[in-house]
Amino acid sequence: MFSSQSFLDQLFTEKNRQTGKGQIERALAELIASGEALAVMVGRSGGVLAQATLLHAETDTATLILDELMPEAENTRLRRGEDLLLWSTSMLPLGFQSTVVERLLWQRYGAVRIQWPDALYHLQRRAALRAVPAEAGGLALSLQRHGARSCDGLCVDLGAGGMRARIHAPSDYPMTAGEMLASVQFSFQGKVYRVGAQVRYVEPVGHPRGTASQDIGLSFVQAPGALQERIIQYALRCDREHLRSANR
Repeated sequence: MFSSQSFLDQLFTEKNRQTGKGQIERALAELIASGEALAVMVGRSGGVLAQATLLHAETDTATLILDELMPEAENTRLRRGEDLLLWSTSMLPLGFQSTVVERLLWQRYGAVRIQWPDALYHLQRRAALRAVPAEAGGLALSLQRHGARSCDGLCVDLGAGGMRARIHAPSDYPMTAGEMLASVQFSFQGKVYRVGAQVRYVEPVGHPRGTASQDIGLSFVQAPGALQERIIQYALRCDREHLRSANR
């Protein structure tokens, strides 16, 4: 999956539900402007997972235009009335539910018209806040995989629910969205942690300085509560320091 089920259960809860018309319009406009690839679940829980970008909002028809799914093969599942669950993997995750209206050509390219959501789900800021590790040179980590070689890398940023990492691209089996990892091992504030994790998304392999690397998003699986609280407190402290600096 692009995200663990625990992450989705945490995001799509009543306490995170927002139904204000203005709130929904602003959030959708921001998603369109950002060009962020959204995770998309086609069908109900346990359905097919893909990625797509939100392209356009049509307020007069109360619909949205979504780019075709990646992988391309999953577009055949987009039948009229099919349920969709969409969510972002940004600093403050949000998601919404929708249904397929039709497949169409939009500005000469394949696209999908979906229903305007009647609610958005925003993960509460405290739990979603992320911060860059303080370690000089980056926070080193090791990913232990099932049936494949381990991967080393650096944590780019982290939050209570997971982290974004830059890893050495695997030379045996490619990393894929949805992969369950045996563990991610890293040291935080002087203590070594070994936590189960799931790959939420995988960026294309790049070759900076001649080394094959790629950015991936990880969701923790049953992370210790003490670790999550330490990360939250660290992220809150970094956020306060950032706000103070901005106001000077």
